[in-house]
Amino acid sequence: MSFVGKVLVVVQVVLSVCFMGFAGAVFTAQTNWRNESLKLKDNVASMQKSMNELESEYSNYKTEMTQKMNDALSQAQTAKAANDALKAQNKSYQNQLETVRAERDTSVAQAETTGEEANFRRQESDRQRVVNKTLHDTINDLRANIKSLEDTIFTKSIQEKTLTAKHNKVLEELNYLNKIVSNLGIDPNDPAIAGMQTPPPAVEGVIINTKKDKRNGTRFVEVSLGSDDGLSKGHQLYVYRFGNKENGNRPKYLGKIELVYVDPDTAVGTVIDAAKNGVIEKGDHVNSKL
Repeated sequence: MSFVGKVLVVVQVVLSVCFMGFAGAVFTAQTNWRNESLKLKDNVASMQKSMNELESEYSNYKTEMTQKMNDALSQAQTAKAANDALKAQNKSYQNQLETVRAERDTSVAQAETTGEEANFRRQESDRQRVVNKTLHDTINDLRANIKSLEDTIFTKSIQEKTLTAKHNKVLEELNYLNKIVSNLGIDPNDPAIAGMQTPPPAVEGVIINTKKDKRNGTRFVEVSLGSDDGLSKGHQLYVYRFGNKENGNRPKYLGKIELVYVDPDTAVGTVIDAAKNGVIEKGDHVNSKL
């Protein structure tokens, strides 16, 4: 066999193998398409069955809803007829009510016309009764006030007599004491004597300077008050310090001083009673009363 014949045999074999492959592929594709076609037919049949069931349910639902709508329309017509009957009855009642109201208004007008004069007389009597009661109460109040004033005048008269007697007695004692002081060679008008005889006025000031003694205690203090404030030599003042948070904001008593020198605006005092719970310092407060 020649070389060409061998090549042709090989080509024929290859073509045979390719044909067999194509035939197998076509058979496989045909089988798959057949199976798919059967599945689609089954799906179509199932969907047709479902659609038939849905159409049947829809028909039943439509019939039921139609029946309910007809029943509702029938009930609405019945309710409308009943409503019309009630409206007619209500209108009849309103006509009767208007008639009764007209009769009542006529009766009320007649009664008002008949009782107007009686009401006016009764009101006039009530007003006069109120006026009489007011006048009576006023008279009673004036009598009570007069009695109270008479009692007050009597009490004041007794108090005046008592005070006059006390005043005369005090004048007699003062004249007697002035005679004794004059006999002792003392001038009663001396400011020091006046300060000792009369209490200091109600004043309040601040310590502006202090002087210590040998024991580092406060001996002399200078205060921001003087004779212009009514103070004089011999007056005694109390010293205290404002409170703080530690002691509940309560003032602290520090002692008592006696004035030994007085100017119009300032005064100097000596400590006569020093408290044990503190030392008098600059900035502390003084007062004529605790």
